[in-house]
Amino acid sequence: MSDLTASAQTIRRHRTAMVRHDLSQPVALLVRHGLIVPGVRVFDYGCGQGDDLRILSAGGIEAAGWDPHFLPDASQTPAAVVNLGFVLNVIEDPAERRKALTKAWALTERVLSVATMIVGQVPVGGLRPHGDGYLTSRGTFQKYFQHAELHTLITHSLGTNVVAVAPGIFFVFRSPEDEQEFLLNKRAGRRASTAAYRAPREPRSRRAVRPDLTERIPLALSEIAAFIRRRGRLPQADELHPHVLQELGTQSVSLARAVQVCLDRTISPKEVEAAAAFRREDLLVHHALGLLNRSPSAGRPSPAMVRDIRIHFGNQKELTVQATQYLHELADEDLVRAAMHKAAEVGLGVLDHRDRLIVDGERAEDLPGVLRCYFGCATFLSGDPDGRFLLRIDAGRRRVTMWPMPDIKASFPVTELSVRVDLRRQEVSVREDVRRLLRKSEVLGLSPRSRQRRVEVAYRVEHVLPNNAVFEKVIPAPLSR
Repeated sequence: MSDLTASAQTIRRHRTAMVRHDLSQPVALLVRHGLIVPGVRVFDYGCGQGDDLRILSAGGIEAAGWDPHFLPDASQTPAAVVNLGFVLNVIEDPAERRKALTKAWALTERVLSVATMIVGQVPVGGLRPHGDGYLTSRGTFQKYFQHAELHTLITHSLGTNVVAVAPGIFFVFRSPEDEQEFLLNKRAGRRASTAAYRAPREPRSRRAVRPDLTERIPLALSEIAAFIRRRGRLPQADELHPHVLQELGTQSVSLARAVQVCLDRTISPKEVEAAAAFRREDLLVHHALGLLNRSPSAGRPSPAMVRDIRIHFGNQKELTVQATQYLHELADEDLVRAAMHKAAEVGLGVLDHRDRLIVDGERAEDLPGVLRCYFGCATFLSGDPDGRFLLRIDAGRRRVTMWPMPDIKASFPVTELSVRVDLRRQEVSVREDVRRLLRKSEVLGLSPRSRQRRVEVAYRVEHVLPNNAVFEKVIPAPLSR
């Protein structure tokens, strides 16, 4: 009998499977971080009704799955990417959870994504305790994990390092090189779109007049420009997707010529210079975090990262020297505060009444390097909140707090929970935290003449709130019985 099928008669696990029209959060994160792309095979262990499989297949991804109720006869086959999404939290037997986790890991060739529900996501006041979780009115079981509890379960069960991607979501890599490449790209703050993977276009039909080179190799020029903007250097042939090389071969164009055309017509020298500066800082922050957290894979950079280091620093030793300097700056409270004030002065965020910097999460990659490193230390422990979020850096207490903001378009967005990371104690806590954002215009960098600013001033006057107040605590209404 399968590990996911052995259950008490009162537990109806299949009823937890939701019908979705978008990718689930863990699969969407795999796409956004560039781990699911055309040519990579995906296996969903405990796929439910298979919505992720259908969406991925429609986008040109080879995807398969197995589920004890909906696809019990499907083969469990190895894949580069394996998803174990919101499966462990519906299993009431702790030993069976570990078996499911190890089975999914056994199928994993490159990266395993593990996601569960976490404490604070859903109110449990009306649920009946059962084992280490709860029984719902639909006869299903739910276990709400602490973020650190899930981390411990994965590391103890698999005996390997894990990477926090979001609260309650971890990636586990087979090779240290892949883990390092992922961490570098993650800390650079660049994400792919969940709509970005599509089957390659059919080659254009030959016309009587030979088209311009930019029309003959559009995919190659686009990919080369994207590579330069991402890494701040020119690509090697083995770093480009086979589709690019196929297009160049079909059109009898060498890679060197394609690169030159790209530099002449697609990407400007200023863009190349800016990309190189960004990549230098990306590498510095990434290496500093690896030294600080003593990551087991920190000494195993991918081949592409080795090339980056040689181009931007000359050698690994020089990178280590400069990254160590970053860490000294991180421990200097005055230097961190100066960086926070500078960020506020240029409109990247706002300082509250306790001199803490509040920033829109989408603008975190534009912060000074020492603050990106500070934030990176926090997300190394907690992962990134799902969707739009705000972050607050508290240099005095060495804390970073993040608030998911699901309704950022509202005049006064309200958050329901916070993720607080204590860097001194290396602790992550997720808690109910209902508060209203009062200075959205400054946090998001809206125009000084925007209507939003006038609305905020009027609200503070009406409710007798100080001008430097960033949030207003909201007391939730009691649940009706």
